[in-house]
This record gives sequence, C-alpha cells and structure tokens, in this order.
Amino acid sequence: MSYNILILEDNELLLCTLEDFLSENGFTCTPVSSGKEALKRCYESKFDLYLLDVKVPDLNGFDFLKELREVNDRTPAIFVTSLNDKESLEKGFLIGGDDYIKKPFDLDELILRIKAVLGRSKGVVNDILQIDDDHQLDILRKRLYFREEEIPLNLKDFELLHILIQDRGKVVTKEMIKSSLWSSSEEINEGSIRVYINNLKKIFGKEAITNIRSIGYRFEN
Repeated sequence: MSYNILILEDNELLLCTLEDFLSENGFTCTPVSSGKEALKRCYESKFDLYLLDVKVPDLNGFDFLKELREVNDRTPAIFVTSLNDKESLEKGFLIGGDDYIKKPFDLDELILRIKAVLGRSKGVVNDILQIDDDHQLDILRKRLYFREEEIPLNLKDFELLHILIQDRGKVVTKEMIKSSLWSSSEEINEGSIRVYINNLKKIFGKEAITNIRSIGYRFEN
C-alpha cells in the first residue's frame, strides 16, 4: 500500500515534476492547482500527507490548512514555498504545518523530509511500524514480527493489517479495504475480507478488531 499525497501547486511544470518524481518513488499523488480544488478533494478522499504551496489561487496554502485544522483534520502537512521570511515560517508552523521547505529545493531532500514526517505521524521508524509492545510491521519487507520472531502472513493479510494500523481507532470502510487490496481488474470477493479479518483476530485476539456492521472494521487502541 502506498501513501496518498495531495500536492497543491499552481506552477504547472513543478506540479508535473513533483507528481512524476513522487510516483516514481512509490507514492500515490493527487495534483491540484488551487486551494478551493484542494479543499474539495479533501472532502472526497483521505490523504496521508499534504504538500502545499502557499501562493495559489482561490485559497492560499496557509488558509487551506487553517480551515482543515479547524475541523480537526490532523493530516501531516509540508509547506513548499518561495516565501522565506521568518514571519511566514512562523505562521506555517503555528497554523499546524509539520515542515517547511523553501524553494528552490532538492528533490532527494524532499523525499527524506516526506518520509520523516510520515514516520512521525504513522509511528514508522526506518520502515518499521510499531503496533504494540510486542508486535512490529516491517513495511519494506512486508513481514509481521512478535518479539523479533516472524509470524507468517499472506500478502492480503499484511496489507489489511497495515491499513487498519495506520487508522487505528478509526473505522476503515469496506470500500477503502477493497480499493487498497484489489486492483480494478481483479474480482473482489467480500467473503475474503472476513477471512483476512479472522486471520488477524487469531493473532491479536477477537477484541482487537471491531466489526462495524455493514460499514467496515476498526483496530482498537
């Protein structure tokens, strides 16, 4: 499963460059060129990270994030902007930004900063996602460990667990699970989801995952 990044940038060339570069590095990207369009996308889809220019049409990057923070949207955000004065830097962080990169910037540095912000927000350190005191997910190698001993998981079990842990305490809908575990060309069997859930319950206990009837599942804190 790749992380989904919303890119807000009104420079068409830079927007395409960022989309291509991040896609090549395994991220799923949604490029937009205006603040209002970005806001609309946020109410339609869930993102793991916002990559925000400030000086964009309709609604600037600062006001865009401020509006989202006011409705308790805590999605990590990185400002990428030509504004380099101390006041803008301070404003970006006070609004709720997680990092601030000044243009021009190095693309490799951008990747490092994105991984660092996502790591902090998702509990990932060096591609390891800590589930609890005993269990860890190795994101890169797609493996689950219990006190450093590997627990066998098939790929779909792993991907489902990854989704649930990323949004632990929140309901993960069946639609979200289907779109993440199956490509558009694959036949989706809803009964398979129940099988994968039961496999995970055998590892973490029945109480660890709550079935929200007709909606989805929640991994409890």
